[in-house]
Amino acid sequence: MEETTCPLCGRPLADPMVRHYLVPLSQGGNGTNTVLMHKVCHNKVHSLFNEKEIARTYTSVEKILENEDIRKFVAWVKKKPLDFYDGSLKAKK
Repeated sequence: MEETTCPLCGRPLADPMVRHYLVPLSQGGNGTNTVLMHKVCHNKVHSLFNEKEIARTYTSVEKILENEDIRKFVAWVKKKPLDFYDGSLKAKK
């Protein structure tokens, strides 16, 4: 079944979008569940949490959405065009 909405922000999917590993590849996530999301949403997750934090704590969209900074981001990004992309978000190493 093809995904049609971003699981993070709930908006219809549009390019640019990427597949997010709920357990990062660097933390043993090969073959684990993934979700398709807007690139800006994916980048926000990785700007707030490093891969060890994602693997340890944020292994589901529900867990990610429990974070206050993510909830604030979702409220903000819902007002943006579907193809909005903010290249200034940098991933935590």
